[in-house]
Amino acid sequence: MMRKKWVLITGVSSGIGHFLANELCLRGYNVLGTVRQLENEYGLNSDIKLFIMDLSDQNSIKLAFDSIKTFLNEDKLYGLINNAGIAVPGPLVELSIEKFRLQMEVNVFGLFSCTQYAYKLMETNSRIINIGSVSGLIVSPFLGAYSISKYSIEAFSDALRRELRLFGIKVILIEPGPLKTKIWGKSIGVAAQFEGSQFSQFLNNADHIIQKTEQQALDIDAILPSILKALESNNPANRYLIHKNKRLVKLIATLFPSKWLDYLINKNLVYKV
Repeated sequence: MMRKKWVLITGVSSGIGHFLANELCLRGYNVLGTVRQLENEYGLNSDIKLFIMDLSDQNSIKLAFDSIKTFLNEDKLYGLINNAGIAVPGPLVELSIEKFRLQMEVNVFGLFSCTQYAYKLMETNSRIINIGSVSGLIVSPFLGAYSISKYSIEAFSDALRRELRLFGIKVILIEPGPLKTKIWGKSIGVAAQFEGSQFSQFLNNADHIIQKTEQQALDIDAILPSILKALESNNPANRYLIHKNKRLVKLIATLFPSKWLDYLINKNLVYKV
């Protein structure tokens, strides 16, 4: 009988992580998930084993992986899906250093530590899947901190992939565009956080843009085919872009003149949308 594979997903209390945990469990994977607190079952399959982990706290990450190692005993991790993350909105020149540090602590340093700990529990042909974002390709104003963190994941994934290829471990980057999750809704209302700011009028327009983007977002299950390819293909792609207009995104990110893009983005912020 073929042994079921262990997959660890960070941040399974909601959104992408919650969806993937349940879907992979149904598909026969042994799923481990992390949450910041065990306050309820989160509507997750009862077969999913949960561990407490706060990505903004290095000691919490270490303790979680100590527990995961004990739980696995002699078994190995087949997959790590670095999913957990936050979006801290606001104009960069007014964003507090504490908020910027939190953005990087969770999305970059937390992901970095999880990868290091998980690697020690892996074997040849294991998979590390990093959930990046289209925001790691195209930067939106007032989401600069978030984009900086996602650009970091782009570089991290490239370097890690080239290093771990030496040992047969595959590293895959998933780049979702807007999906129907709660992360973007949490960015609405940023104008109120910067009341009296010289950016106030533009932040109000940014809220309208976020709401419009949410309405046009893909259903969350659009991410599943790419995740399954990343886990199951013998030769997965380095990147999977998930977007309604993949070609347009690639064109804007690589060939579209940045001055034109600046003009179009700022035009939307200056005029009511």
